[in-house]
Amino acid sequence: MIQAYSYSTTLTLSKAYLTECYEQSVAEDIPITQYKRAIISLVFGACLLVFNLVSDYLAFFVIAIGVLEIFSTHYRKTWWLWRQMMGKSYKSKVSLLVNDMGINNSSNYVNETIQWHSIKALQQTDLGLIVRHAKGASYLSLSTLDESAVEFIHKQVKDKA
Repeated sequence: MIQAYSYSTTLTLSKAYLTECYEQSVAEDIPITQYKRAIISLVFGACLLVFNLVSDYLAFFVIAIGVLEIFSTHYRKTWWLWRQMMGKSYKSKVSLLVNDMGINNSSNYVNETIQWHSIKALQQTDLGLIVRHAKGASYLSLSTLDESAVEFIHKQVKDKA
């Protein structure tokens, strides 16, 4: 009789784990096109100010939004980490279950299952796996998975493709 595979572990959403998630899953190349919204906001705010179309307060507000957008683009990693650390799930325990049904993440705030048939691609990075599925992408750190779990995930994705 074949026994069904199941791997379970628990992890904490710490700053180190979130930093790893960001560094492994986000491309760091920031071309000038990423600043498009900031440039548009700054130009629009300047036009409002120069042509005196609305009150100066509103024009300066639009310019401030543009400046904020510049900082959020330039300091994208810090911005993202700060938002994650301000969230209620920061420092919470997450249970990870890998079995024949799929990959399940559950905590006090989230209970999500990525079924094998919904996985579109699996990308191996230096420190983990990026699972691209119908609802987006999820990162699994190799520090939380053993070798048999990684092999099982690769096998399941390959078999379902």
